[in-house]
Amino acid sequence: MHTYDDDCELTWENFLSNFDHYYACHLFGWFVMTFMLRNRLLVHTWSILDEFIELSWQHILPHLRECWWDHVIVDVLLSNTVGIEVALFVIKKTGMKTYDWLGMEGARSWREWKIFTCHRTFGFVVTFYLFVIGRFLTMFFFLNSMLIPPYHFVSVVRLLSWALFAFLPIREIYEDIRTWNTSGRKDNRVEGNLSLIHISEPTRQAEISYAVFCLKKKKKKKK
Repeated sequence: MHTYDDDCELTWENFLSNFDHYYACHLFGWFVMTFMLRNRLLVHTWSILDEFIELSWQHILPHLRECWWDHVIVDVLLSNTVGIEVALFVIKKTGMKTYDWLGMEGARSWREWKIFTCHRTFGFVVTFYLFVIGRFLTMFFFLNSMLIPPYHFVSVVRLLSWALFAFLPIREIYEDIRTWNTSGRKDNRVEGNLSLIHISEPTRQAEISYAVFCLKKKKKKKK
């Protein structure tokens, strides 16, 4: 099986050969994920964390074997960072809202960031990184266990599906943390997460699914 550590000599031929479909996936993936999270520090640390995960699990997952310059130059600098910064540029130019996940707004120094002073912010960041580690490893373990080749359409469909259904829940999670214990808190999360619930719960012909039942019950209570 071909891996990206077959020949780690840093030559132009080896370097340019790594600009393949994985490079395009990295570039597009980080562009989309930056649009979801909209926070420079959070996505850049996530990008670097992914490379450490690859180093930690490459002895089990052949897909993750890379040369040192592939990790540092091709992945972090030329694909992840480019995708992130282009997305942030578009967000700024279009006037889209950014998310202050770490509570940096209004702080005079990093010691005053809410991640160090608020248990909810700290808890979210820890949970977020645990989630992305699990999602990252699940993807590659799935490909490896099912013997799915790198060019298979399942990989692209999985990435697009995850991105599509994560946009609204991520926005709602941010608003949930931001407005906790304030008058601006809104209780409308069930409508936004309905699409995700339907993916995880089966709908039978003879029965109403539990997700639809809960939604109808909630609407009746509002009336």
